[in-house]
Amino acid sequence: MKPGNIALLVFIAIFMVVLAVNFSQNASIYTDFRTAKESGKKVHIVGEWVNREASEYDSNRDLFTFYMADTTESVELVHYYDPKPNNFDQAEKVVVVGGYDQDRFIADKIVMKCPSKYEETTIVQ
Repeated sequence: MKPGNIALLVFIAIFMVVLAVNFSQNASIYTDFRTAKESGKKVHIVGEWVNREASEYDSNRDLFTFYMADTTESVELVHYYDPKPNNFDQAEKVVVVGGYDQDRFIADKIVMKCPSKYEETTIVQ
């Protein structure tokens, strides 16, 4: 083999290792609040918005807080450092992506699961 080909193969192997390590560190799993707190990792948690009256947006800190019940019915206060998402009020299910900072769940992202998106529709031809 030519030295150029060997160098290229070594470069590709190093690139693949760096890519695999980076992907594994950023990978997130679906779980519940208890498991997320124990793991200390970034996770996805599916749940429902509860106690809607207690949600609050603090414009001075750009912080939206709300209570969410996960699939095990565990309720936790979620901190989201952005305004409340536009269609948050209509969402039936919510997925928060984030992790625990000490004893607070900090959401980096909120994804709404609106029922109308998933209803079957008939196509008229």
